[in-house]
Amino acid sequence: MKLLSLTGRLAAPLALALTFLGAQAVEPTQANRKYANYYYAYPYPENPLPQLTAAPKGYEPFHIEHYGRHGSRWHIGSWVYRQPIDLLRPAERNGKLTPRGVELMKQLRKTEKQSRGRSGELTPLGARQHRGIAERMTRNFPEVFKGDANVDAKSTVVIRCVLSMENELRALQAFNPDLNITSDASGATMFYMNNENDSITNAKVSSEAAKKALKEYKKDYPSDYSFIDLIISDPQFAKDSINIPELRSALLRVTNNSQSLEEPTPTWDLFSEDALKEDAMRGDASWFISYGNSDLTEGAAPLRQRYLLYNMIESADTSIMSEKPSANLRFGHDVVVVPLVTLMDLDGYGRKVNDLNELDSFWHLYDLTPMATNVQMVFYRPKGRKYTADDVLVKVLFNEKEVTLPAKKFNGPYYKWSDVRKAYLDRIGDTGLPPVQKDY
Repeated sequence: MKLLSLTGRLAAPLALALTFLGAQAVEPTQANRKYANYYYAYPYPENPLPQLTAAPKGYEPFHIEHYGRHGSRWHIGSWVYRQPIDLLRPAERNGKLTPRGVELMKQLRKTEKQSRGRSGELTPLGARQHRGIAERMTRNFPEVFKGDANVDAKSTVVIRCVLSMENELRALQAFNPDLNITSDASGATMFYMNNENDSITNAKVSSEAAKKALKEYKKDYPSDYSFIDLIISDPQFAKDSINIPELRSALLRVTNNSQSLEEPTPTWDLFSEDALKEDAMRGDASWFISYGNSDLTEGAAPLRQRYLLYNMIESADTSIMSEKPSANLRFGHDVVVVPLVTLMDLDGYGRKVNDLNELDSFWHLYDLTPMATNVQMVFYRPKGRKYTADDVLVKVLFNEKEVTLPAKKFNGPYYKWSDVRKAYLDRIGDTGLPPVQKDY
């Protein structure tokens, strides 16, 4: 089941010949950007913002539980930017680069120089993403952030997450200087903020069955190496002297993440849209085995984030007892968001899939975890009267879109919190894994 036809493989070089003039490279399409998977830069506000459903009559928002991935960043490790340069040096020394190859080396060297000392750091775009999310949060739910409302923010101890948190809090403070804001980044909360150290789950993810299934799936989507003809003038030299698969991976890493930089590396012209899609599909399958709901992992992978979901339930219950509006904000990583979304079964992401060929119908990392991806649980209570926990409603926004939950609907995207709470506690209560207690 190969997507790349011969026509598709020839299209990229032809398009390049027609559109590339000197230092002028083609701009990436929206699809090309999306196929960067977890490097995809958060799509708003460049794309139309989702329309939200008004609250049921007589209800108002009063509390938010949130977990968000850090915003756009530089690659982790300066070696990422040096690697393609090093791999192409033999061709450069021997005069085997095409004009596009010569220009490519200039582009790569410029980006590599800019990256020095910035390993994994938040980019200016990443900061803007989180300020924008906060601004829209206050516009959508001003009742949550009125008066001296409590805002408690926690981040993992990674600096890009801390800065994502601080940018979001800065925007909230600008909306309302009277907010009572607290923030923290501590190892004491990492057992639920960034937990991947689950030996039982990890063993199941790395099982021989899982490895075999992934290997068989990837056979149907082989890598396209036609890019090499665009940058190396001598095919035999390329075959003998260049590690083409390694170079392809190195160039894709730089290309995919360049959309997060202020000066993107203009290398999108090297890869056809079909080639990028097939690469994305291989990535989707790998992440599904690691974090999705599959018999290959005995359904254990999403349960890595049972501590986080339990914390969100616990803190929501506490906030329901208070009259003061509030928000609990958490900032972390893609490897947390994806299994959390799967565990919460947002929009059906928790469905069990055993044939990896079914993934293209619903499982795409560009939807699941772009840079700055976020989950917002928004809680509503009756206005102007006393209420109990049974009266509380909740809706969930995933990347600012209303999503379905594994519970009976109350009204449109709104659910009774008691129903959702029970559904989630049932999911994480009897898992065969260590119990959800703070036993760390």
